[in-house]
Amino acid sequence: MKRVLCLYRVSTKGQVDPKDDIPLQRRECQDFIDKQDDWIFFEERLEKGVSGYKTATGKRDAIIEIRNMAEQKMFDVLLVFMFDRLGRREDETPFLVQWFIEQGIEVWSTREGQQRLDNRVDKLMNFMRYWQAGGESEKISMRVKASHTQMTMDGIWRGGPRPFGYKMVHKGRLGKKNRQLLDPIIDETEGPMVQKIFKMSCNEGMGTLRIANYMNEAYPHLDKVWTAQTVRSMLRNPLYTGRLHMNDTMSEPIETLRLISDSDFHFAQLAMKRRIQHRYAEQRKLENDLMPIDATSKTSVYGATLLSGIAYCAHCGHKLVGSYCTKQRADAAYHRPIYRCYNGSVKAKNCAGQTVYSARKIESAVLQIVHQFFNDMQQSVDLVWRERARQQFRNKQNAQSRIAQAELEKLQKQQITLRQEVMKSLQGESAFETDLLRSMLDENKSALVQAESKLIACQQEKETEDARLQYLSEQYRSITDWAKEFDHADNDTRKMILARLIERIEVGRDYHLTIKFFVTIEEFNLSHLLDQSLPHSSESDPGIQAIAV
Repeated sequence: MKRVLCLYRVSTKGQVDPKDDIPLQRRECQDFIDKQDDWIFFEERLEKGVSGYKTATGKRDAIIEIRNMAEQKMFDVLLVFMFDRLGRREDETPFLVQWFIEQGIEVWSTREGQQRLDNRVDKLMNFMRYWQAGGESEKISMRVKASHTQMTMDGIWRGGPRPFGYKMVHKGRLGKKNRQLLDPIIDETEGPMVQKIFKMSCNEGMGTLRIANYMNEAYPHLDKVWTAQTVRSMLRNPLYTGRLHMNDTMSEPIETLRLISDSDFHFAQLAMKRRIQHRYAEQRKLENDLMPIDATSKTSVYGATLLSGIAYCAHCGHKLVGSYCTKQRADAAYHRPIYRCYNGSVKAKNCAGQTVYSARKIESAVLQIVHQFFNDMQQSVDLVWRERARQQFRNKQNAQSRIAQAELEKLQKQQITLRQEVMKSLQGESAFETDLLRSMLDENKSALVQAESKLIACQQEKETEDARLQYLSEQYRSITDWAKEFDHADNDTRKMILARLIERIEVGRDYHLTIKFFVTIEEFNLSHLLDQSLPHSSESDPGIQAIAV
């Protein structure tokens, strides 16, 4: 009897029957199996809401599992409702079918019969079938996009998450299977909040961050935290002018959905783009013209970048972002590099730290500790650590190798004993049955193969660890070179060296710094390497406290 594995797939969650998953495909496959004399149902696999066109074969769990089962010869026939259930990608699915056939698996469809690859015509038909299926998927995509574009132009709600300021109600529209479709109407509570946001932006000149902080204080909610990005997205949403939109397509204004006038909406866009005062516009334009051509932003020129990526807020754990602040003076603008915690700038995030930290104070303290670290890193410490690490690695690897070697020798002795007992059984001199001895011998062979593999793995791991230890030693030797070039290197090189030495810098209120060092990619606590404690204050800024761990 041939064992049959059935595969059912639907492209969207909406095609799944909540009472009985994929009933049509299951019934067709069961009826087809019953008509075959030498077929017996083995197992089934389901793919719910998996696109055969958008999803690659290597990312479909059911296909991966079926391929593993085919390699183990667990079934003989792969049955689908139609061949496009296997996929619709002309660059992958034909070769997937060919792979199953090469493994000795028959590939059948209840509607199209068996797929064979006996000659070149069969191979061509196999490719053409999925080329056609891929083309049908592209046409469906084009039809859906055209339909949604037309719905948008006609002012019909296409579905999706409920926009803030509206509530969803049923107005009589029905979808497939007489399902009630919801449409947006203005919410009596949230609608005035949207109008308040536009009023603060257009009439009161407030930025998105100030608006977010105001909304968090005026309308506190556990599940809703207002941020500057949220406010910015709302100010850019044309739905509040009563217009539905999809990409560049926009409907005519629907007055029953309008919360904001067209003039206020356009002024809000202009206010976000031109937040600076008009009297500084010419000065900012001159500064932009003087920036280097290869500079990606003004932050790369004026901002703090030396500790970017390794500086964190000690209060909320959020990464500090290098930036700059500008102070307008009578003759010119002064740019001061800073590190900013954006959680601290939003009151609802409950960060107790500062919003802005002076880059000069933080970097001077960090550089002082780095210089002290270079001075304390002596060759004797390097030798002590390398010897200890080498001994730890060797003890660990030697113990594992000894265990694997002992297990292998034990199994080899068992195999010799079993072979001798089998010979006695064949001669009628053994008290054990031949079938039992054969089964035990097979189990011994399998265990012997696993033991040999484990021993080889232990030896390879030992070689890998030896190479890793050599790499660690090289990294330690490079520290001396870093110390020599650190003071004379450019900013990018110094940033790279700091990233190799320091894992994390936590900056707290009043500039309390906690610095965690590591030498290589693997974490390594340097506290036991330092023979004397690091300085706790900076000469240039007595208020700064720095601790190295």
